[in-house]
Amino acid sequence: MKKTLEGFKDKKFLITILTLILPIALQNLISSSLNMVDNVMIGKLGESSIAAVGLVNQYFFIFMLCLSGINAGAGIFISQFWGRKDTRNIRRMLGLEILLSIFAAVLFGVVAFLSPESIIKIFTNNAEVITLGSSYIKVISITFLITAISMAYSTALRCMGIAKAPMYGSLIGVLTNAFLNWVLIFGNLGFTARGVVGAAIATSIARTIEMVYILVVSYKSNEVIRCRVKEMFSFNKGFIASYFKTSSSVIINELIWSLGVSTYSIIYARIGIREVASMQIASTVNNMFMVLGIGLATAGAIIVGNKIGEEKTDEALDYAKRLGVLAPLVGLISGVALYIGAPYIVKIFNIDESTVRMTIDVLKIMAVFAPLRFFNVLMIVGVFRGGGDTTYSMLVQLGTIWFFAIPIGFLGAVYFKLTLPTVVFLLCSEEIVKVVFELKRLRSGKWMKNIASSLEKEKPINNTMVTDVN
Repeated sequence: MKKTLEGFKDKKFLITILTLILPIALQNLISSSLNMVDNVMIGKLGESSIAAVGLVNQYFFIFMLCLSGINAGAGIFISQFWGRKDTRNIRRMLGLEILLSIFAAVLFGVVAFLSPESIIKIFTNNAEVITLGSSYIKVISITFLITAISMAYSTALRCMGIAKAPMYGSLIGVLTNAFLNWVLIFGNLGFTARGVVGAAIATSIARTIEMVYILVVSYKSNEVIRCRVKEMFSFNKGFIASYFKTSSSVIINELIWSLGVSTYSIIYARIGIREVASMQIASTVNNMFMVLGIGLATAGAIIVGNKIGEEKTDEALDYAKRLGVLAPLVGLISGVALYIGAPYIVKIFNIDESTVRMTIDVLKIMAVFAPLRFFNVLMIVGVFRGGGDTTYSMLVQLGTIWFFAIPIGFLGAVYFKLTLPTVVFLLCSEEIVKVVFELKRLRSGKWMKNIASSLEKEKPINNTMVTDVN
């Protein structure tokens, strides 16, 4: 432990972490701000509109987690390829990542466009919410493909230490979305007020502009990504098999988790629509305070993957332990900030006083569990994935969410008629169970697997290094 704490004096470690974590955290904050902007503006239309958009976002959330699984799996390889400067395989992995992401986007997008009401009815029977949600999801269904392309390129850039371009893309998207929300939701500048549909149109345009920016930067400023299409899609069956051998666990893990969180929404809806609106607000606010945790985990996966790709396993283990100490400390700071700030933030939403009090209580519970959540996210999304140990993380996620959290949450809401804050406390207690398994795995060192070594190494083009764009 003493050696781990002394490691924080290592300037190289700190500079590497800060160089990655700050742009990634800012990008996550910007993305969370986009949801906050939507919720604040849509909130002026009433609680049914908030609930409708919130339930649609659960479907989009499942899609995003499916993409995250595909991208995270590719990111493991790209990080390790980058560690050994294997340019050709980075390009091939990006090509495979794009194809798989497009397939998922078409599948989810077509279902959303053709059967919008069926999706909303999974979560609620409220007629007004179903009507509003259906109109919203049908419009944003066209953005699924756009989002898939943006995420694929953003993942590749970050895994090569280029984190600013995705951040700037998100910033442009948020600013565009906020302006268009003001115009289209409320009918400013001579436009017709479109309400929830206006919010969907604004989001669609913003995501398109973000994608265009990321693509332009990727091909204009990055020599690794700037290549012929043939180079990106030159992979064979063996390459695909290697990807799925590692990544299938990640994809399944993301789907398990996203379905589990969506099941939480079903549990909340069984308590009441007011509770759904409350959780939509609470989740949006909490996500803004989780940005450092996600940034730390993403940076951790890249750093650990790079070190294992360089075959420096001792450094990888040392970095992982340092991050394991840093994550809960950052989580404590974020949790305290959330606990103190919750009453002030919630009041900006257009909801009645009882919903305000309930949402504040929920956020305070989330704040208490923040240190544990930061550590768990770091291990599952960061260290273990970066080390190529995807199956163990999947099993921990599967066991804790489906065999612990969901059963006690369902019993609390449906059979014991507990209040929303109490049910949220039961669900959050899952974090305690996860820590036990993850600490044991971290100390064992069994999570370090050099998966990139199974593929033939190619020489980097002109031996060039790629630097971040400003």
